[in-house]
Amino acid sequence: MLEEAQRQIELLLQQQEELAPELYRDLALYLQVLREGLLQAVQQACFHLATQVVPERYNQLPPERRQAFQQRLQELVKRTSSLLTVEQLMGLAAQQQRRDHRRQRLQQQRMLDALLQGDEAERPQPQPVGSVNLSMDLPISADLLDRGLPVLAQPEHHGSANPVEQAPLDGTEGQEQGNAEQQLLQSLFQMASEGLQQGSLDAIDQGSEPEPPADATATFSLTPTAELDSRVTAASLPRDPLLQLRWWSHFDRSLRRRLRNLSHAVNVDMLRLGLAQGLLPMNLLDAVLDGQVEALPAPANLLRVPLPLGQILGPAAPTEVLTLLLRNTDLEYEQPRLRTCRKRLEQRRRGLRTMAKRYRSWQRRLSAFEAEDLWFQDHAHNQRPAVDQA
Repeated sequence: MLEEAQRQIELLLQQQEELAPELYRDLALYLQVLREGLLQAVQQACFHLATQVVPERYNQLPPERRQAFQQRLQELVKRTSSLLTVEQLMGLAAQQQRRDHRRQRLQQQRMLDALLQGDEAERPQPQPVGSVNLSMDLPISADLLDRGLPVLAQPEHHGSANPVEQAPLDGTEGQEQGNAEQQLLQSLFQMASEGLQQGSLDAIDQGSEPEPPADATATFSLTPTAELDSRVTAASLPRDPLLQLRWWSHFDRSLRRRLRNLSHAVNVDMLRLGLAQGLLPMNLLDAVLDGQVEALPAPANLLRVPLPLGQILGPAAPTEVLTLLLRNTDLEYEQPRLRTCRKRLEQRRRGLRTMAKRYRSWQRRLSAFEAEDLWFQDHAHNQRPAVDQA
């Protein structure tokens, strides 16, 4: 059975390696069609803003400024189109992965330092030999609760019926205890990381794959940062179907980032001409793309969000803002060819998910068979001395 599991895994890897070039070509074709229709989509969205939202302002612009704006749109779209290739998008994905990795390591180190410093501040002073310490505090300082960290609240102190006698701590013993506490925290982080990794694999088994975080600063994790895996951000597709799903998620994220950057650049130029009602920050645009902020109905590639300032600034204050935001769904809705490419890609994604589930299932079997073999080997090794003595 062990050899059969290994054979099935290798067979799945070979099949997926043969399908990878076809997926790569479909992604490249999708980007090609996207580049061809991107300028028209941007112009159509800007046309709506200029002629339906602020037509008076557009009529007041001199001809040279209007023509310069049209040239500026072409320049921005051309610059972005040169970056809409598989190689360029995965290069951006690698940069984002490295940046997120550094941020996560910095956050986790800060929390580890805060936990150790808080415990050191609340640690009782060395007591004489024979003294008794009745404290039942958790090894987490109260100031961490004020920072909003997901830790347990400290219980109220009511004394203890079974006091524990504390030995005096000199410098060496205190340092050893601090190192032990740091190792304990790191081990807890490792356990949590393995739990989340298993949860991600379970998501694969259920027919979905976890998306990479849009911004490492958006959430705070107690888990240690895994080592960078360049295979999921390489220019070429990895062989492993599980890694291919992660690679594809990084690809989608980079494409969304490029379109968001283009949207923001166009909004800045429109604001300079007075054709924009306001300039939304990019983190708000990301929140809309992530589904964290609900948007109002709007034409394709336009974002309409309410402004909760009307009651504060008075009835004359604007209650909503309409701005440009390029999205894959809107672009595909307006372009039939792009929509056809998306349908083909979704078919491949479903097939890849099925392949990943099978691959994961055989991985589990192989791991179980290997553990069984090791168990029997250890058991037989322990039985040999008894047989020799008989």
